[in-house]
Amino acid sequence: MNKKLLILITIVAIIFFYFYYGGNYMDNRDRKNFNQFNKMSINDTILDLKEYARGVKLYFKNGEIVFYPKTSTLNENNIFLFTAKKGDKVLKKAFKDTLTLEKKDGVILKYTFMKPK
Repeated sequence: MNKKLLILITIVAIIFFYFYYGGNYMDNRDRKNFNQFNKMSINDTILDLKEYARGVKLYFKNGEIVFYPKTSTLNENNIFLFTAKKGDKVLKKAFKDTLTLEKKDGVILKYTFMKPK
């Protein structure tokens, strides 16, 4: 009986630590991505984009950036990942809370983004 209880406690402890440290890792990664994105001033054309860590990773000629866009009335409830395409232009000033997406067809949408706690 004691051996079974010890095995159960060990398994529960492993699961607890896995979720605790995994959650901290993701929170730290999200905070790092936000800080990098927030500091950047962007005026560039999207070379590629993909889903990344609950957000969007954008590729530009001078690098890449991850951010977590919000869908709202500002962008006519268009999901960024499905709306933005290669060749569209992204504009954002450093430390501003709004990113502008200029589509190749002239449509302009504005996106705010999630900030980590």
